[in-house]
Amino acid sequence: MLYSYLFGTLGVEKDFKTVLLLDIYSGLLTAKQRRLCDMYYNQDYSLSEIAEHEKTTRQAVRDGIEKAKQKLESFERSLGLCEKKTRLALALAKARMISDDPRFNEAIDEIERIWETADGV
Repeated sequence: MLYSYLFGTLGVEKDFKTVLLLDIYSGLLTAKQRRLCDMYYNQDYSLSEIAEHEKTTRQAVRDGIEKAKQKLESFERSLGLCEKKTRLALALAKARMISDDPRFNEAIDEIERIWETADGV
């Protein structure tokens, strides 16, 4: 599996993997899980800062983020959308490298726009 290879063997940080999964599957999390993950992964808040903002404990925030992360990984195991997105991006990059036809490259651009505007699940 390409996705496993890229994010497993190459040693990419698990946080980066989680950010990618969040981009795709955040719509399947609860509003609170989305908020906690957004503050932690996208806005770079510390657990303590999030706890203060949410008026809860640091441990509760950590548990909430961990539970959301487990859900994201479960979604990926079931649906594989992140792996498919990675494979599609690589295939489009290869196609772009071998094409001299501007119309073909326009079609590649359109495919990339369609995927990017899908905005996950």
